[in-house]
Amino acid sequence: MKRLLALAASVAIGLSLGSGPALATEYVAPPKTQQVLTGPQLGVQAPDFSFRTLDGKTVSLATYRGKTLVLNVWATWCPPCRQEMPDLLSSYAKLRNSNVEFLGVDTTEEAPIVRAYVIAKGVPYAQAIDAHKKFEKDYDIQYFPTTLVIDAQGILRARYIDVVAPQQLALMVDAAKAGRSADIVSPLQQKIDLALADPGLAPDADAAATLAYAKTVDAAIQKAENLLDDSDAAKGNSTDLLRTRVEESAIRDKAISALAIATTGDDSKELLARLKGDAARDRELWANALDAYREAVALNAKDDDALSGIAFVAGRLNQSDVQIEADQKLVALQPDGVDALVELGLALGKAKRFSEAYAVFGEAIELAKKHVDANLASAVTVRKLAWAHLYAGRTYAKGNDAPHARSEFEQVIAWTQKLPVDDIRHDMYLEEGQEAIVALGLSKRVTTTTVSLAPWTGEDLPGSVASTLKYRLVVADAAGKRVALHASGLPKGWIASFCTDRVCSPFKVSIAIPQSGVKIIEFQLVPPDEKAKIGKVRVTGTDGRHSSSATT
Repeated sequence: MKRLLALAASVAIGLSLGSGPALATEYVAPPKTQQVLTGPQLGVQAPDFSFRTLDGKTVSLATYRGKTLVLNVWATWCPPCRQEMPDLLSSYAKLRNSNVEFLGVDTTEEAPIVRAYVIAKGVPYAQAIDAHKKFEKDYDIQYFPTTLVIDAQGILRARYIDVVAPQQLALMVDAAKAGRSADIVSPLQQKIDLALADPGLAPDADAAATLAYAKTVDAAIQKAENLLDDSDAAKGNSTDLLRTRVEESAIRDKAISALAIATTGDDSKELLARLKGDAARDRELWANALDAYREAVALNAKDDDALSGIAFVAGRLNQSDVQIEADQKLVALQPDGVDALVELGLALGKAKRFSEAYAVFGEAIELAKKHVDANLASAVTVRKLAWAHLYAGRTYAKGNDAPHARSEFEQVIAWTQKLPVDDIRHDMYLEEGQEAIVALGLSKRVTTTTVSLAPWTGEDLPGSVASTLKYRLVVADAAGKRVALHASGLPKGWIASFCTDRVCSPFKVSIAIPQSGVKIIEFQLVPPDEKAKIGKVRVTGTDGRHSSSATT
């Protein structure tokens, strides 16, 4: 399957020199022939933009004139975006006093979920929502995360797709300050470049040799895609996705040209059609891509790559019926696949066919539960079940069914707690489930209390000991309201501690809701001794008119 959405790999620019640690490489100017397929080019004026940030300010490209701007395009649903956030915060702290500004942009979500995340994480720099999708179009945002660096004169100097490491971002900023654009050099990218070298085709090749050549090219592109997944910051590997796409396009175009004049049987016709679809997709010629993928499926109804291509391209064309039909066919081809059902549910939700979407998510969750039971609750199957609940909840929220949405998000938290704490999705799913619950309370004008409780993620709370149970308690209400919180259900000898603003209160506390509408509280359950056990503890919040509860 092609990588069409978020990139999951973590990367850093680096070359191993001698026996020492991997060091960041120096940027060099990219070759003049190196151009991205679509979108803004390096070394030219960046497209203008205008946003209203979450704190109500209006910013545009002109706002940052005279400063180097780091534009990070991200989403709360994107695992690598969350992965890179600590490094972005570190980079911001180091670079902010050197005439550098940061701006986060979310092109796929609404303000409440973004606000819940940035408050929970304490993100200090401005965040904006691309509500009208103009920025997404002008900057050709197709992958997450994407980091752009614009120099003081408004020239685009870096356009990087994947997790950005601090040393990498520092080099990008330094290049921009020096009036240079940036290129990426690494051993891994060199492997990709070699993999995408044209294998060559003899001028007098017959139809069989031409088909073999095209299959070799297709395999080389897939090898390059697999190598992209091998990016690893710890190993000093970095990849340039845009350059890779250019190289893939070059050899694919040659294979298409050769195959077009030597096509005989259905196998070669199907491959030719799919390659044409891929070529048109990478150039964002969505209608042409759709026609080509349809041609491939007409030749082979079980071509899941072509069906996936139809679903993706139809989504870009806002042809919901076509997207749903393709996803339905993929479900039929993958009767034991939770992923296909979730994709179908999302497509139905996008089309506002909510009752159908809810039914499909019910099937996905039921199937995921069967996988959990069959695999004795392995981490992989539990992760998939939590993931299905997460997207079911988001679809219920999209359909304005807040009670069912909250129930699904609570299931995300419940199932994630069954994962090992070092699992790759443990912290993320706990945080996403809780942020989503908070966002439900912020989705309209806040007039009631929302309380959410989830195990603490990240570094231990100040003063914590190993036996202390640690939670992140989030309270949402109208700004200025006072909310009384109390804990119930504690066994004898246990202490519930509400810690806020550097002060801890046992069993109950009264807090003032800040202007953001969200208050983060450190909630700890302290046992009488290390062997003590505890059941469910309930935290209830009330502002005098409304109340909300959550359990551990």
